[in-house]
Amino acid sequence: MMRQATMDFSTPSVFDQQKGDSSEEVDLTMVYQAASNGDVNALTSVIREDPSILECCDSEGCTPLMHAVSGRQVDTVKLLLKMGANINMQDAYGRTSLCLATYLGWLEGCVSLLRNGAKHNIPDKNGRLPLHAATAEPDVRLLTVLVQQSNLSEINHQDNEGMTPLHWAAFHNRPQHTQMLLKKGADPTLVDKDFKTALHWAVQV
Repeated sequence: MMRQATMDFSTPSVFDQQKGDSSEEVDLTMVYQAASNGDVNALTSVIREDPSILECCDSEGCTPLMHAVSGRQVDTVKLLLKMGANINMQDAYGRTSLCLATYLGWLEGCVSLLRNGAKHNIPDKNGRLPLHAATAEPDVRLLTVLVQQSNLSEINHQDNEGMTPLHWAAFHNRPQHTQMLLKKGADPTLVDKDFKTALHWAVQV
């Protein structure tokens, strides 16, 4: 019983440390929900009142723009960018909005972000680029869009495990993705931390 009481007591204090004012905390939760639900009117009025909300982050380091991406709200993404959202901001895991859109396999969102200046060469904390993430998506169009933007060093970029996008394409068993990466100059001789080439992964699959 005593432990329960302590837990109840500590919950509000965590929020107090984050924001100091609990009503502001509620507002932010509403902002994130509005972003992921595509509630453009609510977002516009709140951000006009306080533009700094664009840079506010939740406990995972996600901004309203990232919430709009997670909710696949393309119009909201465009609106937030027009209002001055930082397109290349990274969350607690080092992921940008483009990285999140790629992990979702959201082609329209990725195209929109790239057109608005999203950098495709910012690695997350695992050392992975959006290119690595795109190999998980069955539809090859997403990888195609990213490959067109990428130079050879990005195509052969090794993550913290030493795996290139080609390794991941083989790991996910994506022959089309593999072919495209090889055509664009992906190096099939590169080895990961376990000294495996992409071919080793392809055979294992």
